[in-house]
Amino acid sequence: MGDLTAHFSKYEFECRDGTTHEIACGLLAILEAIRSHFGPVAVTSGYRSPEYNKKVGGATNSYHIKGMAADIQVAHASPQKVHDWVDEKFPICGLGLYERGRGGWVHVDCRDFRARWIG
Repeated sequence: MGDLTAHFSKYEFECRDGTTHEIACGLLAILEAIRSHFGPVAVTSGYRSPEYNKKVGGATNSYHIKGMAADIQVAHASPQKVHDWVDEKFPICGLGLYERGRGGWVHVDCRDFRARWIG
């Protein structure tokens, strides 16, 4: 049980430097849909303070800074499969695919226009 939604808690989105920020409802809705379709979702990067975002080389205008983005991994689905499903179900959002060998992750954000990239 989460304290933000049925499956997500505030602590999952905390910045690694300990700072917190409100998480956008639109992002949570996308993540809940992914969770309902695929099963458990791990948030590997949620909110980032501007300082932490700079430290990790994030984009200056990153949606992570706004509490509107998450990098995720899904245990029983490849990043490509998750990416393709989100692309079909949520045509208006930000969606990035990052594949690294046998691993990888998907970036999802709730911007109000379509953006796609491969990292």
